[in-house]
Amino acid sequence: MTPVIDLAVDTLRDPQGTAQRIIGWQLDRATLYTALFAVAAINAIFAATPLILFPGALDDATRQALPILSLLERPLILFFFIAGGLVVMVQALFWAGRAMGGHGEMADMLVLLVWLQALRATAQIAVIVLNLAVPTLAGLFALCVVVVTFWLLLHFISAALRFGSLFQAFGLLVAVVAGLFLGMMLILTLMGVSAGGL
Repeated sequence: MTPVIDLAVDTLRDPQGTAQRIIGWQLDRATLYTALFAVAAINAIFAATPLILFPGALDDATRQALPILSLLERPLILFFFIAGGLVVMVQALFWAGRAMGGHGEMADMLVLLVWLQALRATAQIAVIVLNLAVPTLAGLFALCVVVVTFWLLLHFISAALRFGSLFQAFGLLVAVVAGLFLGMMLILTLMGVSAGGL
């Protein structure tokens, strides 16, 4: 197997140990942010691909009920949304984690979340292939990807902030996501966007 595939397999087998190895690379900020924008672009392209392959996948009723899904039809805007979300998430997890007694560097959190997004991009390729070959399995596989991604995220947060348990990572993640959601709702309210628009 190639080194990248080996690293992906090791991530699933031993997420904490692999996270420490990745942190040990000591990549500089410029390289990390370049990688972040690259994986954001790849994720945006792969997220929009199903609508290109299956034009009727997003019907009018779904589009009206969840207008945010229309981003899938605009890959460039989706790219900025994903990249911006990643940057905000890294900052929020790092500073909130520090407030909760965590240690480590910003680069540690950044490199691990970039690697996680790279893994998600690979999983998206598998979902697209399954949609073409065995559509009934694609949804189940996508659900598994969500669960595994959440599990890896907890391990990565714990490793980046030197937490003693996954419960601390879970508490931090819940607090950060809740805070970001409330903040976004406040901004959207001030902009005159309804909750339905979100």
